[in-house]
Amino acid sequence: APPAAACATPEQVAAVQGAMAGKPPMPLAAVAAQLGMSEAVVASALPPAQAHGIAPGHFAAVWKSLERWDNAVALVMRGPDVIEIEGPVGIGAPSTRSKFFNLERRGGGIAGHLRPDLYTALYALDIPGKDGGGLFGVSFHDASGAAVFSVFLPGEGAPPSTAALRQFKETVALMRALPGLCPR
Repeated sequence: APPAAACATPEQVAAVQGAMAGKPPMPLAAVAAQLGMSEAVVASALPPAQAHGIAPGHFAAVWKSLERWDNAVALVMRGPDVIEIEGPVGIGAPSTRSKFFNLERRGGGIAGHLRPDLYTALYALDIPGKDGGGLFGVSFHDASGAAVFSVFLPGEGAPPSTAALRQFKETVALMRALPGLCPR
């Protein structure tokens, strides 16, 4: 079970939904900063159709689904800095020598060394915007509720391609088939 502080209270649900009402989809970090909450709490406060959190023990299955995406944007936000890496999601496997989950680059795109054993929540985010665009991705949260990083469909709010949206929906379906992290 997640720490109780990772699941929004009814008051936090109302605050998050009020802050986002009538606005285009925005990064959860912006809403979290505005409201003084963690990104995990903001994600847990979204309507169930827009966010579904699962336990980090499902990381490997979710990652394998992300590997099937043709293109993605990895987003890392630290303080005022935003780092975006666009391209295929790296093929991942647990290290045989450490606690890292190693990503092998496929062409350009996402590669690195992750520590999913330190994550406390994974969220599928399906936040529609106007004209078919929106915020479509998966966020990976640490014990403080901060998003360590997120993987989104590219496009800066523009409608994704039919193929990209299908790949995303497959990942969401996988995640929605697993038990939810926070009761609603």
